[in-house]
Amino acid sequence: MIDVLLKIIVFGAVVGGIWGLVASGFSLIFGVSRILNFAHGAAFVCSAYVAFMLISSGVNVYASILAGLAVSGLLGILVYSLTRPVRKNEVMVIIVTLALALLIQQILLVNFGDRGISIIPLVKGVVELNNLKVTNMRVASFILAVVSLVSLDLVISKTSIGKRILATSQDSEAAMLIGIDVERIFILVMVLSSILAGFAGILYAQIFAISPETSLRALIYAFAIVILGGLGSLRGSIVSSFIVGYILVVTITFLGARWSEFVMLLAIVTILVVKPTGLFGVEE
Repeated sequence: MIDVLLKIIVFGAVVGGIWGLVASGFSLIFGVSRILNFAHGAAFVCSAYVAFMLISSGVNVYASILAGLAVSGLLGILVYSLTRPVRKNEVMVIIVTLALALLIQQILLVNFGDRGISIIPLVKGVVELNNLKVTNMRVASFILAVVSLVSLDLVISKTSIGKRILATSQDSEAAMLIGIDVERIFILVMVLSSILAGFAGILYAQIFAISPETSLRALIYAFAIVILGGLGSLRGSIVSSFIVGYILVVTITFLGARWSEFVMLLAIVTILVVKPTGLFGVEE
């Protein structure tokens, strides 16, 4: 029983950390620009595929990963450019970003097929915890995810650029009146959120297999986590990602993988029935 509990604790933390990166980026975009970016999952898979393609061509692993992150950042700029003319129309934003996501998915399917790909782990080896063998890459992924999430929270809450982001998220028109370049903040947030999703995709591909269809799963998970944490609440998304991670691992451990997403969504719906605004959301 101790081994099972340890497995749940360790694997749940790893899964929660990865989805926390994805969800925090999704939440950041909505909190600042009030945009539901349905191409967010595309950044998750694109970075991994770019890194995989370059590594397969003989490029240095670290350079390949940096290139993957750069591509995810460029995708954020593309999303900004496409949504800027229709930002006030929520339906058009959804249509544009969803069309972009489907286009990228089809490009990946044509060039790589529907088989999953994996990236060579940066950290090799296995660590044993009370008879539980955990790859060092899983441990490294958890550490990197936590460091990234804590750093993001500190940047938002402690730095001058973070204060400008918060001001824009609270009232973009008032922020503009006091001299904040709102459009520059929007671009920064788009790029940062896409890089977070891309980083999560690269970590994910070093532990699991990733495929073009994974972009849809990443989007669904991010959306569900953000709703659970409270729309626009960055810390709520981070906490909720670990809740979701543990729900998934517990379900897989005792019921099997096919039940994991059903139980996860059922748990989220149940929580939202009790608290419709989400765990950290507030009534407007």
